[in-house]
Amino acid sequence: MGARRKVPHTTTRVLAPAGTQQRREPACVVIVNGAQLGLEARIDENPLVIGRAEDCGLVLSNTSVSRHHCRIFRDGTGYSVEDLGSTNGCFVNGEQVRKLGLRDGDRLRVGQCELKFFGEGSAEASYHRELLNHAVFDALTGFYNRRQSREMLEHAFDRGRREPGRLRLMILDLDHFKPVNDRYGHLAGDRVLAGFAAVVKSLLATDVVAGRLGGEEFVVFSAQQSGPEFRALAERIRAALEVTDLPIDNGVVRVTVSIGIAEQVADMRAAADMLRLADAALYKAKLGGRNRVVIGDG
Repeated sequence: MGARRKVPHTTTRVLAPAGTQQRREPACVVIVNGAQLGLEARIDENPLVIGRAEDCGLVLSNTSVSRHHCRIFRDGTGYSVEDLGSTNGCFVNGEQVRKLGLRDGDRLRVGQCELKFFGEGSAEASYHRELLNHAVFDALTGFYNRRQSREMLEHAFDRGRREPGRLRLMILDLDHFKPVNDRYGHLAGDRVLAGFAAVVKSLLATDVVAGRLGGEEFVVFSAQQSGPEFRALAERIRAALEVTDLPIDNGVVRVTVSIGIAEQVADMRAAADMLRLADAALYKAKLGGRNRVVIGDG
């Protein structure tokens, strides 16, 4: 097993309130950069293989990562990481390794992807997970926040260059939302946004990503659904919201949503081209009377 350099090693200690019992968490690795920020993979009795191939336990969708890049496994003294002959190497706390025992809080670099290892029962894991949640998700709706959803969209678009036409997105904008805020107040408006998000989540498959662009505007995209499937999803969202009573403090309200759809095509240079096309379709939906789905024809 490779030797470890003696460098200062610090971790953040989180103290549980007196009298509480914490469930012992399994060992895990968490991605701490890039489009897959916050993705977590737990490590059990079986080795966790990390790589670009679909049969890996943790799939890193980055061309700098080898198909089977490295593995993390339990041994007699704890957990170790082993390079599986990767092209760009495996690094622990900045040092390239072939095989090395891991300690709680160690930083791993796999290609251009940064991960952090948390040992079994790590007190730092829950703290770090909470920080990542704040960095990745919109607190009000539970959707990915603007920065993270845009980064994930760019990543999906780059993958789609090899198979143009697969990535599809929709921009959703609540109709006449300002009057809700004006009449009932911003707290009621927040409850309406949270209720809308709950409706959308109930209709999304696991291969569909939802993000909040800002205010009452949202983005939903998928690289797996066909054109008819994705259009049907948009229509289900529109129809479900139309008949849903969204609770506020002094009653319920109903709102509708306008949706513009775009599909990735070969002559698009960036994800921004898809967003512009979807936004133009959304504008047509608003001009056409709102509460409708329009497909971009760019």
